[in-house]
Amino acid sequence: MTLPLPTARLSFRQLTADDLDFLAALLSHPEVMRYYPKPLSRPEALAWIERQCWRYQTHGHGLWLITERQTGAPVGQVGLVTQVVDDVPEPEVGYLLHHPFWHLG
Repeated sequence: MTLPLPTARLSFRQLTADDLDFLAALLSHPEVMRYYPKPLSRPEALAWIERQCWRYQTHGHGLWLITERQTGAPVGQVGLVTQVVDDVPEPEVGYLLHHPFWHLG
């Protein structure tokens, strides 16, 4: 499994259960989840992390945690996932950035 290359400001790593506090805040935010059926609860956020771990093992990729390189603070997630569209598996680049980071310059 290959992680995305770090940028000047960001690094990427696999999600773990230790990321639950951040992911629960991210996935429960109404604006972040505007285009999803609904914001997720804390137990649903844990299931989200478990699904990404399954994807890493099964497909070799999933959604990676995005962190600030200097501080290690999480800002969101990005990665390649497979979505089923009209019964056909299709690759999709997915991303979610936490609301506090939407307006940084």
